Amino acid sequence: MRKLFSRRLIEARHEMLSIYEAVDLSLHDAVNAFIANDKDLGKKAQRAADHVDARSANLEAVCYNLIATQSPVASDFRLLQTIIYVNFNLQRMSDKVRRIARAARHKVAQEIELPAELVDLIEREAESVYRVLGASVSALVNNDLGIVLDLSNQDEAVHEIYEQFFRTFNRMNAEDMADDSSLDDLRRVIMVSRYLDRIAAISIDAAFRLTFLLTGQRLCADDLADADEDELESMRVPAGEGVTLDPARDARYVAALAPDEVGEALASLIEDGADTEQTE
Repeated sequence: MRKLFSRRLIEARHEMLSIYEAVDLSLHDAVNAFIANDKDLGKKAQRAADHVDARSANLEAVCYNLIATQSPVASDFRLLQTIIYVNFNLQRMSDKVRRIARAARHKVAQEIELPAELVDLIEREAESVYRVLGASVSALVNNDLGIVLDLSNQDEAVHEIYEQFFRTFNRMNAEDMADDSSLDDLRRVIMVSRYLDRIAAISIDAAFRLTFLLTGQRLCADDLADADEDELESMRVPAGEGVTLDPARDARYVAALAPDEVGEALASLIEDGADTEQTE
């Protein structure tokens, strides 16, 4: 019975990582649809977001069932709490992806032409957000508290572009971009920058739950700001029998992510996993 519980616990962890991958990939599609005015790609991103919602609801049910039927303790319980928390935030991120996809379709349907400067800023902001998601996944796969700490700096980069976007928009004459009847349409479209900013913040919030899994303490960025690598490692508590933290195997569930967005450590694990599959 205990072996079955451990297997289901690991499967739940892998599903969490796989959903993270799905959110990341659907975000790429939604942003590309917005930039390229691709209505079909926008529909694909919306369908992907709906599928993420269904998977997340199922994963939540699985986790609560394990809590109710297995009475997990210590690190097993922390892992389940972590999966539930990350999963909840993945649903929030997926909702923002869906909104970006809708904005892309609306932009095409209403033939809204944004100034190239604003479109370029959306693209730059999205690239920063991709790196935040990649780093968040890398932290969860590699159980690396150091990556978690660095996420705050990455969030600042995203937020700076977000603020730049709206400063640029406010300097422009809205009447030059749309007539009075379509200003509401324009406002709906430019909210894409806000959605991207929120996705980055939510992803970082999800990744920070790793500190609870590995240390047993509910620590925030301020608590860890002055800690060095040795101090971070000293905070770790032993993993229980059911919590098998295996980065090499976990990496298989995020293998579709772009290597330049996930960082060298995770990219190497993904590459090694692909080489192993080819030789088997």
